[in-house]
Amino acid sequence: NETPEELKKLVEEMNETPEELEKLGRKRGVAAIMLEPLQGEGGIIPGTKEFFAAARQLCDDSGALLMLDEVQVGMGRSGLLWGHEVLGVEPDVFTSAKALGGGVPIGALLARGEAANVLVPGTHASTYGGNPLACAAGFGVAPDF
Repeated sequence: NETPEELKKLVEEMNETPEELEKLGRKRGVAAIMLEPLQGEGGIIPGTKEFFAAARQLCDDSGALLMLDEVQVGMGRSGLLWGHEVLGVEPDVFTSAKALGGGVPIGALLARGEAANVLVPGTHASTYGGNPLACAAGFGVAPDF
């Protein structure tokens, strides 16, 4: 389990451009931080409000996207519709699957703000996204939420 301070140090290191890259006119930096509100592999490990608030602030400060994987905890499994609602953060992008289709394989990526202008239809693919059966299942499940 990383602390907010360790995450901040990591982002700062990644945002430092080595001199040899600067000479070539290149810049290094964090494009996104992707986290799970609840880690399900290796044990059930919930995220903390402090860590996710720090991640949101670091993304805001560096122009990076905060991306969350809601596959394990989304669709009401946290007591709210999305796990990030429990943590009090709003991601730029999040993914959903599993419960979204009520047992039928489906995947989705949702984006807001500038990310929604970049990740337009046709620029992101999903093995389980968009097929008629999966979409019908998703529409059948949605009213229950």
